Amino acid sequence: MQHKNKLHHLCIIALLMTTASLVACKKTADATANTTASSVAMPSASVLASTTETSTAAEAISDAIPASTESGPFGLAMAISETELASKLGFVKSSKAKHLFEGQPPKPADDFSDYYAVTAPISGVCKVGASRTITAVSGTGEQIKAAADRIAQALEQQYGKPSLKKDKVKTDIYNRRPQFWMVGLKEGSVSYGYLWANGKTERELPDNILNIIVFAQAHAINRGEVGVSYEFANYADCQKEWRLEKGRKS
Repeated sequence: MQHKNKLHHLCIIALLMTTASLVACKKTADATANTTASSVAMPSASVLASTTETSTAAEAISDAIPASTESGPFGLAMAISETELASKLGFVKSSKAKHLFEGQPPKPADDFSDYYAVTAPISGVCKVGASRTITAVSGTGEQIKAAADRIAQALEQQYGKPSLKKDKVKTDIYNRRPQFWMVGLKEGSVSYGYLWANGKTERELPDNILNIIVFAQAHAINRGEVGVSYEFANYADCQKEWRLEKGRKS
């Protein structure tokens, strides 16, 4: 009987020690879980703060980038100085003419690949234009005519109907033999294009535009060019400057 009581006593002690160990283990596990949760939560807050700062910085950069405010053709306006045209808009002087600049405008159009601006030292930009080359043209020039017509149709939506459509053949041979139309276009006996002249259109031309000209040219009998040019109200001032400049040199 005494032996059984002793054995029962030892079992109780073991059970108490096991319970104490379980309690200690639970406290250790809870502490570890709290530490882990805290360490996980801290990076999340840091990432959130970093994301917020990045978003704010991006908004500040976006606000700092000025959008083009020019409503003129291709985002260009009358009287932009030669300095601004080169330094701010990235146009470069062309070797084709003294006051001719070439470059990519703020608002290019899908119909064109090449852009230019004509200037004078005092008057600034007085004419801008764009063009693209068309290859594999038939002798009748149908591809050239169709391209010029598409440009004119797009302009008509913006400026109304043109003042004039020019489809002229000076030499009758090109009427009798239309398969040689491109030959006539190249030598100047044939002309094709459209004109919007301010004061002669169904609505007033905006942005100081004086004339809009859609033109077609032939570089060879099977290759040509179509384009559009915008003359501003200060175009006559540019012409005066060019004449004075030429007079000083002669």
